[in-house]
Amino acid sequence: MGLKRVLSKGIAGVALLALAAACSHSNEPVQEPGHPAIARPAVSPPVRAVVAVPALLSLSVDALARKLGPPQPIPSSVQALLSQLPSAEPSDSLQFFRYRSLDVLVSYDAGTRRFNDLLLLGSNEDLLMQRAGLSAEASNYLLLPVFHARRPTQMLGLRVVPLDPKPLQ
Repeated sequence: MGLKRVLSKGIAGVALLALAAACSHSNEPVQEPGHPAIARPAVSPPVRAVVAVPALLSLSVDALARKLGPPQPIPSSVQALLSQLPSAEPSDSLQFFRYRSLDVLVSYDAGTRRFNDLLLLGSNEDLLMQRAGLSAEASNYLLLPVFHARRPTQMLGLRVVPLDPKPLQ
């Protein structure tokens, strides 16, 4: 009788252990035959803004140069693209800045020293927005992607157009 009692407890113990093992995977995704679990893509860490472009929108081109450093000669690769760029306003002057690996082409009026727009050069719109501290929902500027004229699927950069010109600083 004692042996039967031990065996019955052993079987009950084994049954409880099997039940516990069956319930231990309740937090894992259910996989049905033919439907593998969908893996989440790896999330890359956020990119820090190199420069807060929205804060530059009220600056004159001279104040902009004080923030970004002296203008540099426009690279020949950028000059070749200039003929392909549509312009919202006629511009009589251009300046090129390279600030912490962010290339910025500034179109401005030489008489007023007010810039018409900024063109951030690059082919990844999201990365340009992050590095420049820009938001698609902003109310004080427009963001316009700029594409090659001959290759309309290839992005040249992101144009930032101020909407409400403020007094120059």
